[in-house]
Amino acid sequence: MPETSFTYRSILIRKQMQAVSGAQFIRVLARSQIWIFIPVYLTEIRGLPVYVSGVLFLLTAIIALPFSVYGGNLVDTLGRRKISLAIPIFLFALMMITAFSILYRAKVMVIMAEFLTIEPISVIQWIADNAIVSDVTSIGERTGSFGILRIAGNLGFSAGPAIGGFLADYSYFYIFIFGAGGAIVEFLLYYFLVNETGKLRTSTGRFNVPFSDRYFIIVAALIGVTYFVSGQWGTTLTLFLSVIYMIPNSMIGILYSINGITVIALQMPIIRAIERFNGFNQLALGTIVYGIGFFILAFIHSIILLGLDIVLITIGENILAPVTNSIISKIAPEDRRGEYFGSAQLISGFISPLAPVMGTLLIYRNPHDPVMIWSPVLTIAIFASISIVIIGNRLMRSVARR
Repeated sequence: MPETSFTYRSILIRKQMQAVSGAQFIRVLARSQIWIFIPVYLTEIRGLPVYVSGVLFLLTAIIALPFSVYGGNLVDTLGRRKISLAIPIFLFALMMITAFSILYRAKVMVIMAEFLTIEPISVIQWIADNAIVSDVTSIGERTGSFGILRIAGNLGFSAGPAIGGFLADYSYFYIFIFGAGGAIVEFLLYYFLVNETGKLRTSTGRFNVPFSDRYFIIVAALIGVTYFVSGQWGTTLTLFLSVIYMIPNSMIGILYSINGITVIALQMPIIRAIERFNGFNQLALGTIVYGIGFFILAFIHSIILLGLDIVLITIGENILAPVTNSIISKIAPEDRRGEYFGSAQLISGFISPLAPVMGTLLIYRNPHDPVMIWSPVLTIAIFASISIVIIGNRLMRSVARR
């Protein structure tokens, strides 16, 4: 069913939405280049094979899994505000430590270990942000509200990777310093604009996962499957452009900035265009557009054509990303939103880490055959989309008959 209409002004006038969207802008502006260029640093500066980056991101996601459940429960019991204030402090310290490890050329295992600590902390902030948005918006405003967060993030992404590319050309040290500075700004936004928004529950000393909610488990698993396709965005795409097409860092940053600009320009029109579709059909459509966009990369080499294909891939992202958070927010009880978002991250986290591992292994095994790199991704996208439509619509009919 389509969502009820909403106005963006009515959403953005709320100070909590201003804080979360502002923090999202700063976060992506200051930290997106870390995820994009750490594989390049490890491959080109420290001489590690490309598949090591895939394994690193796999380990990052695995380590983050217990933090997603633990953090989600903390968000529900300690409160959104306390968690939102604590996370930027931890991230500031971690990024400063990593920056100086790079500057003084610490052992590569030390740098990788430091990097592994950043994502688990970031996951907790993601859960808190989603809970805050769910608290201060109605059901009919959810997809649009999460769309606003994506626009804010991609305003940052339109400049962040380009800045990161130029910083990396001087030293990868500056990438982490820039990220640490952004964490300070995030802290100030949460401190001045976010009060406690949630209906908190009393801690029982146990950390809960809603395994008894069959509808939630199936939905979270279907969302997780889409990460086999969307998860090629980032590590796999960066290494493909750098290692296979030998595109310089500064140009890779510009290509990623095209993604950010496209989100800003098209996110809300796309939400309006597809709002008549149910959430599962939106998931399927976004996944297949993603897959086609990645597959086209195998046949184009010029920067102009690559830029146009980035636009197509971003359209898939614009369809897929807002609806995933919106679906979870609609399922979650008011006093368990942190738990549900954390548990969704846990379930998807068992699947999503395999995406960069698969992608980097395909690059490693097929360095001279781009078609063999991207055709498995398209195949997965097709099967995933068909499965989502069939299973999702059956699930909706089953729920409607109750």
